Amino acid sequence: MTALLVGLGHSLALLAGPLRAELLSIPRGRWALAAASALLFCAFLLLLPVRWRRDWRPHGLYAAFIVSLFAEMFGFPLTAYLLSSALGWTLFEPQFMAYMYRFGMPVGSVMSLLGVLLVLLGWRELYRNRTGLVTTGIYRHLRHPQYLGLVLVTAGWLVHWPTVPGLVMWPLLTLAYVRQARREEAELRKRYGAAYEDYARHTPGWIPRGARIPTARRAPVRGS
Repeated sequence: MTALLVGLGHSLALLAGPLRAELLSIPRGRWALAAASALLFCAFLLLLPVRWRRDWRPHGLYAAFIVSLFAEMFGFPLTAYLLSSALGWTLFEPQFMAYMYRFGMPVGSVMSLLGVLLVLLGWRELYRNRTGLVTTGIYRHLRHPQYLGLVLVTAGWLVHWPTVPGLVMWPLLTLAYVRQARREEAELRKRYGAAYEDYARHTPGWIPRGARIPTARRAPVRGS
């Protein structure tokens, strides 16, 4: 989260004036930074509960997205080379970096920050209520805040630094988490019956709304 805040502040500062020439070239060969960044954002998976082996399938897509993103951002800019060669855009690199600093970084950082916050808020409630159905905190507003958080984190990075692999993987990743959420809800309905039905009826899955579930506490309900 600190790195995102620093990046957002840096990009907002750059909006005030012209971009220096050295900022208009894509970083290359910084593999240690690519690996450290990928490990940092893959670590968010440790904050999500894993109930069954199939839970790792969407997480694997998330990890692949993150690794490919930072490999291009700091290692080898494959997408930039492919597009500049295929389309004959000799000035693609400075144009891409100008987009990144003027739009991609500030907008993408805000989206990713929101996603990180959702993951952390979800983890806090799951940590406090380690058994049963969790309906407190962020789970009063969303049934799947952590999955939504990962979708927003990846969407933010895709806006920040668009890549061909990212554009292919992001819809698949989103679909995988939607399907995962549906499987979990089927299990929760079997386990908690009417209590979960009442919770799901009053609480949206992915997009918050004004309605709130009753504040009276029941057996807590776990979510993801």
